[in-house]
Amino acid sequence: MTDPIRKITTKAGETRYRFIIDVGHRPDGKRDQRCYTFSTLKEARAERAKIISDRSRGTLIKRTKITLATAIDTWLAGRRNLRPSTLRSYTDSLALVKDRLGHVRLQDLTKADLDKLVTELLDHGRRVGNVQRAGLSPRSVNAMLTLLGSVLDVAAKDGLVARNVARMVERPSQAKHEMRTWTAGEAAAFLEAVATERLSVAFQLSMYGLRRGEVLGLRWSDVDLEAKTITIRITRTLIAGTEVVEGEPKTERGKRTLPLDGALVADLRSLKARQARERLEAGQAYSEGCGGCGGAHLVVDELGRPYRPEWYSDQFRNLAKDAGLPAIRLHDARHTCGTLMHLRGVPTAVISKWLGHATASFTMATYVHSQDDALAAAGAMYATTIGQRASQGEV
Repeated sequence: MTDPIRKITTKAGETRYRFIIDVGHRPDGKRDQRCYTFSTLKEARAERAKIISDRSRGTLIKRTKITLATAIDTWLAGRRNLRPSTLRSYTDSLALVKDRLGHVRLQDLTKADLDKLVTELLDHGRRVGNVQRAGLSPRSVNAMLTLLGSVLDVAAKDGLVARNVARMVERPSQAKHEMRTWTAGEAAAFLEAVATERLSVAFQLSMYGLRRGEVLGLRWSDVDLEAKTITIRITRTLIAGTEVVEGEPKTERGKRTLPLDGALVADLRSLKARQARERLEAGQAYSEGCGGCGGAHLVVDELGRPYRPEWYSDQFRNLAKDAGLPAIRLHDARHTCGTLMHLRGVPTAVISKWLGHATASFTMATYVHSQDDALAAAGAMYATTIGQRASQGEV
């Protein structure tokens, strides 16, 4: 019987051992034959035996020259149902991998490669300006590893890699920081401080628990002053710090109609009248909205132009500082809303629906926080109860 492994001599005069073998079928149904060359006969025989064994068990990993960068691009191209902002976030996160390991063949990627990458990113993975470099946060690195794990999961399912090395990498620890929220008194002080501001209504809606993108995405067509409701249909968000996009909320629960109190309805009427005056004063320079996307925005400048999200966040921070209040992010106003509702006994399911969350468990785990005043009140109540029981001889 002829030995399937042939001894050959290269142009450089070196001895090599080569064999050709079927590794399955191509997408068009034809046989997929591959050629393998090794430096020693022992290596060639071992590889051929492994291919035959894996082929019979259906676990054969076909050799490919596909790089990690190509695998990442293919995976991203298949994410058809993602919001533009989410797709951009995924792309930016995986760019950290492509920039450093994109040239590596997918089948040559090792756990050691990724361990080195993680260390590098934690040390100096983020560029600040054109010179200084700073480390990425553990949260950002872990997000990258999770996405890369999804890329390699698909590659393993397609028979391109034997195992997902990203799942083997130890994740850096993330310190969980307690969210800073305002007390009821601080929230009231902020609303009083912004009462005379042109964008008072917007900040009231933020304290109502609306996301930044929800406040800035509101149209007047989403406001029913007679029914005293607003409906969240469109969000206005920032992608990669530069591009502003508008679209539907991430989930169906994000689309919701909320009741308004009488004071806010009155302020909305005043804002509408003010914008009508501004429209007359500006004349043709006034923006009349975006046509088919739902009409004029509710939160606009004096010329009817919607604000950029980052500008609105800066305004919130500056106004809170001017009011002498503890510094919190704009998004923390949303956490403040959830926390204050909880402290007032509002059922978790109601808070969850109000905030537009997918589940009540997420609301409790992420958006409800302890406050020092509440802890003090709980301690005082406990002490009082114990004192009463002691006086009655029960303890």
